[in-house]
Amino acid sequence: MSAKFLDGKALAARLLAEARRRAGAVTRRRGRAPRLAIVAAADASAGSYLKAKLKACAAAGVDAVVHRLSPGPRAKTLGLLADLAADASADALLIETPYPHGVSPADAAATIPSDKDAEGVTPGAYGRLFLAKTWKETRGLVMPCTALALARLALAAGAPLSGRRAVVVGRSATVGRPAAHLLSTLDMTVTLAHSRTRGLAALCREADVLVLAAGAPGLVKASWVKRGALVLDAGVSLVRGRPLGDAAPAVASRAGLLTSVPGGVGPVTTACAVLNAVLLAERRGRARP
Repeated sequence: MSAKFLDGKALAARLLAEARRRAGAVTRRRGRAPRLAIVAAADASAGSYLKAKLKACAAAGVDAVVHRLSPGPRAKTLGLLADLAADASADALLIETPYPHGVSPADAAATIPSDKDAEGVTPGAYGRLFLAKTWKETRGLVMPCTALALARLALAAGAPLSGRRAVVVGRSATVGRPAAHLLSTLDMTVTLAHSRTRGLAALCREADVLVLAAGAPGLVKASWVKRGALVLDAGVSLVRGRPLGDAAPAVASRAGLLTSVPGGVGPVTTACAVLNAVLLAERRGRARP
């Protein structure tokens, strides 16, 4: 048995088409396109993830403005972030990873206004997500992009999800924990595991949907995977300049569907960030008299 690869690029294209339709409506209503401000380290201009975001924004009819922060005193860096957060011309804001020198995830959550949070990292966005019990209740929410991408990919796979078993390996605030919650809104029974989980291999073998978000290359072996399972690999790490996932190559011999690294979760994550920016522009337009 050999897994069929789930095409993240095709799903991303569909999501960007939706973003373009909605961005066009915003543009017609208020006379200018949605605008996303991207904060990046000064040396990140050629980064592949940043290039992907700029390309996706262009495809969706979203204006993207990159603000590059040079290394400097922490107080100055945070002051520049606060100035950008207050910029009335920007509908949405995100900070590109790796974060500029001196900026932490906690800084991002504290500095970005919740009404401009394109990545769902602020306490308000996070809280609204975890108050949602069903997938329908998540509609209209800004959510962490990779977690949302994983849920979208699970739906795109087309297999029944309700009542099935999911295991998420990785408990980060932006991927593992919100992904586990989103799968629960799809009526899956979810176990959130991590590097210190005892009996991790046996637990993974119980999963109909196995989400990998530990950032540990090759962590999950073929013998850990239930035959025919859907494996969504978001644990991308750079090893000698090459992106590798948490799934060992042999996992393809047992999984039913598998996301590739690269080209699986990544493009969908980028499309979800653009959709979040459009959603925030829609909200700002409705809030004006």
